[in-house]
Amino acid sequence: MIKLGSVLRDKLSEFTLPTLGKDVEIAVYLIHNSRDPEDYFFLFDFEEFVERSQGGMFVRPLLRIYGGRDDFSRTVFARQFRTVFASEFDRMRAELAQSKRKRGWLSWNFGFGSALLLVGGFVGNLILAIALSAGKPLLREIGTPRFLKGRSSEAKLADEIDETKSQVEAALKRIDITIHRELFVHAYQDGPLGKNSGLDRNAWPLPGYVRAHLQQGQSGSWW
Repeated sequence: MIKLGSVLRDKLSEFTLPTLGKDVEIAVYLIHNSRDPEDYFFLFDFEEFVERSQGGMFVRPLLRIYGGRDDFSRTVFARQFRTVFASEFDRMRAELAQSKRKRGWLSWNFGFGSALLLVGGFVGNLILAIALSAGKPLLREIGTPRFLKGRSSEAKLADEIDETKSQVEAALKRIDITIHRELFVHAYQDGPLGKNSGLDRNAWPLPGYVRAHLQQGQSGSWW
């Protein structure tokens, strides 16, 4: 079995970051199952991101989160969101892996091949970091020779990923939640409506697939 360290040593010297193209919004819908502010799940809309990437573009992702309320624990939210986003993004990439077309972020693996699978969630976390403008330290370090100095490449990579995860979670704690009218009504459907500060009265109607999930009453994710 090829060790990740040897692959990194062979590849990092020739590694260059992709040039990012047009901004593409990744919409995420935070849906509450009940009036408990901590009882919610995420629906991800990667459709436009996939469409642009299928053309071989390394688009710049922009994250926008729609919800019905924002009075939940931001610490718990940040940790859960980062984990689920990375998992969903990896699942999407895996399901599109059969295509022979250039797919930008959807197929990019730093040239490490299957070795990247040893650090699951890496590309998903990188995308999320870029979408939150929290990925610059990782991007700077990974492309320099000193990345391999001192400790083993596996340990260094693990440290950089952990650091980026921390940066992502810190950024997610501060991110604005766009209160969508339909999700607001759904979140308080079993009683009096809560505070509606931050309500975007001009937000587009929810996509059909989001409405289809509103009444399921069970946590999960979808893209």
